[in-house]
Amino acid sequence: MTDMTVWKCEQWFGGQMQEQKVFRSEGEAREFARRVMDAAPDLMLRIEAMPIQHVWN
Repeated sequence: MTDMTVWKCEQWFGGQMQEQKVFRSEGEAREFARRVMDAAPDLMLRIEAMPIQHVWN
């Protein structure tokens, strides 16, 4: 099942999405979120699992 899931991390500021990144594992997404929060603590981050079929190349 993990091969069929990716993890999306969205960065929000002022009610608008600034950037979206996709990771292969939850750990990678959470590590990225930790680094971002250290640099810009005023950003809101949202991490969610997503079926790989929803990702467009």
